[in-house]
Amino acid sequence: MNMNKLENSQEEESEALLSLVLPPALSDMLVDWLLEQPEVTGFISLPVNGHGGSEHTMTAAEKVAGYRRGWMIQTHMPQKSACELLKRLKQQFKGSDIHYWMTPLVVGGHLA
Repeated sequence: MNMNKLENSQEEESEALLSLVLPPALSDMLVDWLLEQPEVTGFISLPVNGHGGSEHTMTAAEKVAGYRRGWMIQTHMPQKSACELLKRLKQQFKGSDIHYWMTPLVVGGHLA
């Protein structure tokens, strides 16, 4: 953990972790879009299974299995940049069934 960053976190602009969960069919399109965004310096993507929540939109097979397959993308950046990115994301992918949340990030970095 970068202790200097932790100690100075009160003085710097707050960082946020932006998480997106989307249908697998959108993953390539959203990854391409994110790679074009200047404030996105990197992100992770991974397959996930969603349980509960929107059972009325699940297929019969998903109801039997008890989950819906999805894709999650996470990135962190200054909160102001994350809000701007989310605003553009809502415009570009309106109605695409992407679920999101943003949480404060206390500290992040690379281990040296």
